[in-house]
Amino acid sequence: MKRENRKRLKDWLLNLRNFLNSSENTAVVVEGKRDLTALKRFGIHPVFALKGMNFHSFCEMLADRERIKIVILITDFDPEGEEIARKLQKTMAKYNIKVNTAFRESLRETGLHFVEEIPEKLKIIF
Repeated sequence: MKRENRKRLKDWLLNLRNFLNSSENTAVVVEGKRDLTALKRFGIHPVFALKGMNFHSFCEMLADRERIKIVILITDFDPEGEEIARKLQKTMAKYNIKVNTAFRESLRETGLHFVEEIPEKLKIIF
């Protein structure tokens, strides 16, 4: 990863963490356990992993049990991740959960393809 993209990725993590710390009823949603682990390693929380759950059950859990009102959706940039992002956005709307995709789009600009690769790409813990 190029130096400038590494800097963008570090800044992205700091911005995400700061946003979550200043927001109520907001959480990050990722595809799987490795994605969840990668973000938690950098102090990002709360993070929920879809882990193959039914979209409606997952959204119901977020809305009812966790009382989440805003989701920062961060899926991979492969065809499967793109499809999951589209479907989750539609399903979350039915549960009155607002979806923030700005962080996902700014992550795309770093050149990263898979969320689980963040620790490897940075090769540091800050």
